[in-house]
Amino acid sequence: ADGIQMDNVCQNFDGKKFNFMKAKQDEVLFQFEMSDDDFTSCYEEKKIVENNASFVYINISPIEYGHVLLVPKVLQCIPQQMSTECLLTAIHMSVEVHNPCFKIGFNTLGAYASINHLHFQGYFLNAPFPVERVETEYLAGFSNKSEKELRVSMLVDYPVRTFVFELGSDLKELAREVSNACNKLESKNIPYNLLIVDCGARVFLFPQKFDENKKSRVIPDDILDTQVNPAAFEIGGHMVLKRKQDYEAATEEKICELLSYASLSEAEFKDIQQELFS
Repeated sequence: ADGIQMDNVCQNFDGKKFNFMKAKQDEVLFQFEMSDDDFTSCYEEKKIVENNASFVYINISPIEYGHVLLVPKVLQCIPQQMSTECLLTAIHMSVEVHNPCFKIGFNTLGAYASINHLHFQGYFLNAPFPVERVETEYLAGFSNKSEKELRVSMLVDYPVRTFVFELGSDLKELAREVSNACNKLESKNIPYNLLIVDCGARVFLFPQKFDENKKSRVIPDDILDTQVNPAAFEIGGHMVLKRKQDYEAATEEKICELLSYASLSEAEFKDIQQELFS
């Protein structure tokens, strides 16, 4: 990132730094917007770019098949902070792709976003992320809800303490509840990552402090030496390793140890749970 201070999760958009208005035109795949009816349609001809159009760009350093960047309302230059409407755009994209192998991630500043211009990343992985297979436990007040109601749970026995939002019957409600939780974390300057899976039906929220732990010098050197900064996809369990030796020596235990330094402590997580959901 060119000169982004990682200390503040919320920073104003700065047009002088790299943003998607400066990306090359040929990196844009298509424009993405809500239709006026319930039908999905595709227009091949060139269209005027609307003021609130969302763009999908190729990722010029892809880590997996079909790696793209979704930039909601690109012309409005929104900083990397969550809103119901922009999250809903990402959830709609997840629904429209209609393939459970397509995952969408979001990282805040301080949680390894490198560009302060609102964007989500997405790619195909032909396997469930490990985080998708972890047992969950409903938070108090959410266990007795019906299938049609939004539910919130937390992961049981995963190296990073995590909230899980499950769709009831209303995508907008899901986007609103997740976005509200994100905004509360932002107001407390707590970095976080999001992972959208199951074609938009489940959203994982990872409040995290890897960068804080790095600054406090509590992370062992052998973990820092890997130069892995865990963002949404890594915390979800898809690790991108930079050195051959780390790849060859990788074990589940080592990866869990690395990820554990991204997690809030049990007490911190409990406090946040109170703040977000009581």
